[in-house]
Amino acid sequence: VNFLKQEITNNNYDLIITTGPPHSLHLIGLQLKKELSIKWLADFRDPWTQIGYHSKLRLNTAAQKKHQELEKEVLTSADHILTTSFTTKEEFSSKTVRPISVITNGFDVEIQKIPVANEKFEIAHIGSLLSGRNPENLWQAISEIASENSEFRKQLKLTLAGRVSEEVIESIQGSGLEKYLELSGYVSHEKAIELQRHASILLLLEIDSEETRGIIPGKLFEYMAAKKPILAIGPEKWDAGKIVLEAKAGSYFGYAAIKDIKNRIISEFNSFQNGKNEILESDISKYHRKELTRKLAGLIKTI
Repeated sequence: VNFLKQEITNNNYDLIITTGPPHSLHLIGLQLKKELSIKWLADFRDPWTQIGYHSKLRLNTAAQKKHQELEKEVLTSADHILTTSFTTKEEFSSKTVRPISVITNGFDVEIQKIPVANEKFEIAHIGSLLSGRNPENLWQAISEIASENSEFRKQLKLTLAGRVSEEVIESIQGSGLEKYLELSGYVSHEKAIELQRHASILLLLEIDSEETRGIIPGKLFEYMAAKKPILAIGPEKWDAGKIVLEAKAGSYFGYAAIKDIKNRIISEFNSFQNGKNEILESDISKYHRKELTRKLAGLIKTI
């Protein structure tokens, strides 16, 4: 802190930005704010005491109370607070009257402008797929369509790239979908982008829990840049689902909506059969990192 104080004083800085987690960095910002009366933007990439794993830290009562006290002091001392999700903004708004802005994550890949043809109707998930996000109703819906539609059986391909839990694989096998499954394992970023652009449907999945409503996976924005339909399945009032719908980038359902999920897949397959290999018309330019940086620069000027 003393080194930072000297740097700030010597260079006449009038604003500091702290980014967490780790949220200990915000405590450094808090100390500098107290000692130098400098303007301070506290940037939260994730929540603090409300994040899903916080309850699993096995904190005793005193430690839990200390976290809450420090969080509140940071939230009530910063001149402006930045979050990456609407849910986190809502949570923080109940703890402070300080201004809060949302700037989500984004993408910096090229937006797909030309449709990429695929001989198979490929349903793809890019990234880790662990047990907590195992969409058993989705596998059931796909299995039912396959049993009812011979053309669907001929054309179906299920691609999972990244780490996949044994439980997920067993669920797919139990649904009779093993012969359609391709496990790509870990792939390069370049390969991941290629897989996204070749897919007929891109799966976006999140744990079905109130604690995960504010989680917006970074891959969502690259999915949108691929301009292929997204099938988002997650908790009620999920921020990522809200973005998918507002951007007209696909569909969003809860885990129990098996009928709606099934109908959506059938609709996309019908389009595939009819040769409608078009890219989505959604405007996602505001999620490009250049635009997000421009938004941040504008925000800094107001502090």
